[in-house]
Amino acid sequence: MTHTPEKQSRVFTWLLVFFGLAYFCQHFGQAGLIMQPLKYYLKDVLNYDTVQMTAFFNILTFPWIIKPLYGLVSDYFPLMGYRRKSYLLIVNILASLGFLAVWGVNDIGAVQMALLLTAFSTAFSDVAVDGLMVELGNKTGQTQHFQSQQWLWFNVATVITSLGGGYISELMDPESAFRWTAMATAAFPAIVAVSTWFAVEEEKSKADKKALVQTTKGLWEALKSKTLWLVAGFILCWQFSPHFGDPMLYHMRDTLGFSKSLIGWLGAIGAVASVIGAGVYAKYFAGKVGTRALLYGTGIIGVVGILANLLLVTPVTGTPAVAIALTVIFGAVAPVAMIAIMNLAAEVCPKRVEALTFATLMSVYNFGTQGGSMFGSWLYENKVNHDITYLVLIAAAFSAVCIVLVWFLPKPAENGEG
Repeated sequence: MTHTPEKQSRVFTWLLVFFGLAYFCQHFGQAGLIMQPLKYYLKDVLNYDTVQMTAFFNILTFPWIIKPLYGLVSDYFPLMGYRRKSYLLIVNILASLGFLAVWGVNDIGAVQMALLLTAFSTAFSDVAVDGLMVELGNKTGQTQHFQSQQWLWFNVATVITSLGGGYISELMDPESAFRWTAMATAAFPAIVAVSTWFAVEEEKSKADKKALVQTTKGLWEALKSKTLWLVAGFILCWQFSPHFGDPMLYHMRDTLGFSKSLIGWLGAIGAVASVIGAGVYAKYFAGKVGTRALLYGTGIIGVVGILANLLLVTPVTGTPAVAIALTVIFGAVAPVAMIAIMNLAAEVCPKRVEALTFATLMSVYNFGTQGGSMFGSWLYENKVNHDITYLVLIAAAFSAVCIVLVWFLPKPAENGEG
């Protein structure tokens, strides 16, 4: 469709608002306001241990592991003539209904099924929004502007939900906090649905069987690529390092005596630090430092950061001030490591299947993350007798091995890294 310069400017502004709003609401809808109240509900009301809690959330993460399937469906099977708009409307309405259903069910299995519906819908919405962003970004040359809006507002939402979730958890009993945040969260996917209706202009299209055949051939070529398999294996190992997020939550509450609101503040502070870290990366490192160098640097800092958590083992050194300092320092490093991994994934994506291959590698990333979380919780419950010290040391050892693995990644000449 052709627009006058004035209308193009207006459309661009609306799209900036839409992409920022979509990511803002996505964080609220999937891992935001409800997260802390839900964890305390599982811990304090249902008496879940860390393994049970991690398993509960791993099931909710499964829809994010199969994201390439949504991309394939959205790309090549238009719904009511649209590849993005119709899907965005439907899945976000389903997400709202899923959160509303949480209010009216008591059985934990039914709660999990309702939340699984929201996870599936939000993951599909994420893929559709990204597909729209890439498509319109390539047409307008504004991809970087769209992405900056997305991640800016995603991190703003992280700050708000960390503070809000912690405050509500402190103010209400665990079950009431969980139910009310589920009800409130239902509004956010509804907002995305409404904004999609008014802000998204998309040309109608038909199912492209020829493109599907070409993509299938490209995907087959990608599957035969040793480089791609090597990078996928590295990403899996990098993310599979035993995590101690849920065990640390239990440790902070039960051993260090941190309040729920303080833990919420730590999440918010970490989000602000991540925004700063991403900004520093964009200004000083982007396009200037190679991906392998970034992986070496963030890997070494990451090992030091993991070991620094030994300061939180006992209440003597595990003070709120120390926790805040560690959150600030290593929260700023986390987005640089994530960007380095995403750069590595993007560098090895073959032509014709860039989006599908990238989504697949990100699914490997998500799978490794959840596997690492489950592994860490299992160790905490069954092998280290709830001693966070051993878990920290094991995680540091795994991360150190990953630094060595960077040496075996494709050289810059092979993957186009500048």
